[in-house]
Amino acid sequence: MGSYEALDNITLSSSKTTYTITKGKVVFEPISADNIICAINGVVQSGNFSVIGSKIIFPEAAFSSSDKMDYILHLRTVS
Repeated sequence: MGSYEALDNITLSSSKTTYTITKGKVVFEPISADNIICAINGVVQSGNFSVIGSKIIFPEAAFSSSDKMDYILHLRTVS
């Protein structure tokens, strides 16, 4: 069983593909992209983003002002 922590939601933008990950408004560096689960517009995202340090990158993303990050979670341990 693993544990997780909720990270701050990201405000998506049509002009950005890279976003800073934060927890409690403090920059946060996850273990890896494999340890991140997020949902946009009710769809869980998988394989369409990468993580470098405290940045999450959606290279193919073309978000609009109506797109919404529902949640972003960091899996701390997996067993």
